[in-house]
Amino acid sequence: MSEHPLQAIREQLRRKADAPLAEVERRRDGEIVTVGGIVGAIKQLTTKKGEPMVFMRLDDLTGSTEVVVFNSVYGAARDLLEVDEVLVVKGRVDHKQEGETKLIALEVTPFEATPERREVVLRVDATRAPAGLVRNLATVVKEFPGETPVLVAISTSQGETTLALGPEYRVKPEPDFFAEIKSLLGEAAIT
Repeated sequence: MSEHPLQAIREQLRRKADAPLAEVERRRDGEIVTVGGIVGAIKQLTTKKGEPMVFMRLDDLTGSTEVVVFNSVYGAARDLLEVDEVLVVKGRVDHKQEGETKLIALEVTPFEATPERREVVLRVDATRAPAGLVRNLATVVKEFPGETPVLVAISTSQGETTLALGPEYRVKPEPDFFAEIKSLLGEAAIT
């Protein structure tokens, strides 16, 4: 038996979604969720107004859900709506009277795997660093706890040295973390 096609990317897909598919039916009616998965089946229809729409089954490692893609979203996502395509879908939970739960797509984007960061290296020019910078840096790092080690490359008048921060200063390298670091240390701080 072969491995599920999402097995290799499950962690990255989980980071892009805020709910596994098995959880969609337990969410409130009308709630907006972001899910990720592989397209298992597609059924294309035309509405009474003559507009195209799609019913698609999205599967992840926890389950599956039906996603309804109306014409307004279909135009932008048409090229992505294919069986075996891995997608990230932002949608509105819709509980029907028959007890069936669907997700009404608001946005459909391709899943793009990003290489896993083994470490985060931050550059600090100690000759121009303001007082309190190390304390501020520690605060930012602590706000994004994760598994990725942080190294700080410090430039001094005697040359450059690299320090590894302790295990309590590991981070989750997400866009908000990098934005905070850039505002604290400048654009060139991240390598």
